[in-house]
Amino acid sequence: MSGTSKLSSGSRVAIVGGGIAGAGLAASLLFNGRARGVALDVRVYAGGTEERTAPPALLTPECRSRLAALGCRIPPEWRTHELRGVEIISEGERELLPCAPGGLWVVDGWPHGEGGLDQVRQVLSTAASSQGARFVNRNVERVERQAPAPDAPTAVRNAGPLVVRAQGSGERFHAVALAAGAGPLLGDAFFKNFRPAPSMPAVQARLKGGMVGRDLMPVARLWVSPLPSVDALFLIPGADSVYALAFGAAVTPADLCQVLMMAARDGLLEEGFEVAALETTRLPYGPGRALVAPGQLVVGPAAFGHPLQVGLSETLASCSRAAVALLDGGLDAPSLERRYVRDGLGELLEDAAAGARSITWLRRAGKRAPAAFVAARAKHALGGVYGGGVLGLSAPTPLALLTTARWAGVREVVGSWLRTPMEPVPTMVPEVEPDLYYVVDDDADTREALTLLLESTGARVVSFADELALFCAVARRPPTAILLDVVLHWVDGLRLCEGLKQHPLTRDTRVLVMSGLNRPHVRQRALDAGAEAFLPKPVNPDRLLSQLTGRVPELLATQEAPRPGAAQPFGEDRYAS
Repeated sequence: MSGTSKLSSGSRVAIVGGGIAGAGLAASLLFNGRARGVALDVRVYAGGTEERTAPPALLTPECRSRLAALGCRIPPEWRTHELRGVEIISEGERELLPCAPGGLWVVDGWPHGEGGLDQVRQVLSTAASSQGARFVNRNVERVERQAPAPDAPTAVRNAGPLVVRAQGSGERFHAVALAAGAGPLLGDAFFKNFRPAPSMPAVQARLKGGMVGRDLMPVARLWVSPLPSVDALFLIPGADSVYALAFGAAVTPADLCQVLMMAARDGLLEEGFEVAALETTRLPYGPGRALVAPGQLVVGPAAFGHPLQVGLSETLASCSRAAVALLDGGLDAPSLERRYVRDGLGELLEDAAAGARSITWLRRAGKRAPAAFVAARAKHALGGVYGGGVLGLSAPTPLALLTTARWAGVREVVGSWLRTPMEPVPTMVPEVEPDLYYVVDDDADTREALTLLLESTGARVVSFADELALFCAVARRPPTAILLDVVLHWVDGLRLCEGLKQHPLTRDTRVLVMSGLNRPHVRQRALDAGAEAFLPKPVNPDRLLSQLTGRVPELLATQEAPRPGAAQPFGEDRYAS
């Protein structure tokens, strides 16, 4: 191994992570090296667990130009779906940020093919492979620096060989780059004191039905703070599905499902959608620190990012700047710090910090949040050198958005001190349909038994095996009452009851909670959530009808009274909730 401080012909470079950042860095290294007459040996190692719920890719004109410059052939079908704009929603207020014609492409093949990010990765990998990159299907465990000879010069010791340990094998390289995204990272196993970009929990899902097909509107949506535990929800339409992403410090899969039900209730999704795939993930949430070491650097989301940065331009920009830094100065830490971090990533790191901080202020801004985006968009000419915008748009820039979001947040907080709290009144509240009951239970026998009982009194009953459609149904066709099980597939029934009681369209709906766990704390939680009554399972028919109607129907009153403790209950729950 040579002790030179920069890459030269024959230098070996390992890239950890075969995603978009890894493939992009490989293509950029080989492209820039060839332009300088430097032939490199580039190996790309797998980056860890692949996500099953592959997100779509949003391609801006700048991103498409960067892909073309790296030798990528853009498939013509990628331009078949363009977004008309991005709608910002917060506390009933909405603003549409329009896209320029042909400005923002949604690349997505799910569910019939691969997600958009996978498709872009494949195109980049093909371009890198055609230029000589080799992709190694092994996960890296750690990176070690081989000890130099005791009498070696300082420059040689600092640029000593690096050994990549991957599933029992070890290979030596001049330089190693980490491009493993915002998921599991190597941490201190990459280099000492490595500090990646901070990240935030998120939950992503794919929806079939609802906002797809002929009724699809080519508009992405960002719903700010729909729940206390959710900072924001993204809804991005594809050709045959909708991608949903909720993020927040305490977000859970149940939070995402509840927000999706609220979105259907408020008309952001249509009735009948189905959650076809769901999993947790993490999003970058600001700039990383200590991004370089002798011969090592970090690219892509492992180095910086924020949740409003939904395009790929910034990731590809970091790949180009990392390649130039390695070729120009590269194997000693001070040179990499200057060329890559300070001179290369400076404005991108500022954008990441501003974008992450904007989220907090947008939550505080409440109903003023959509207007903050509009105000920031008008200031795009005052943006930084990079000039990249949020949400895949050319404007607003993260720095401009932070300024307007902070001002909107301050005004909203101060205004809340001065005004009398007044809840918005829905423009039209449907009337409750007499003798209409909803039964929500994932046990078919319980649903059937409750339906037969209520129909015997002349009532009309709609039963739900899947709770996702309930919010939408209640808002459009309010029932006399809802019989709600605690244990459901996606959302805890008590949280569902609480959500119904928090919205003006559904808060007056009567809710009776059922559970097989007849414990005081469960009963109290149900009542605290707004339930009218708690019914232990198996449900006693007489008690249920008495609670609903105030009387026992003649049909049951004339039947032989059961022996004490032997009333014919039904609906034995399969679970203890």
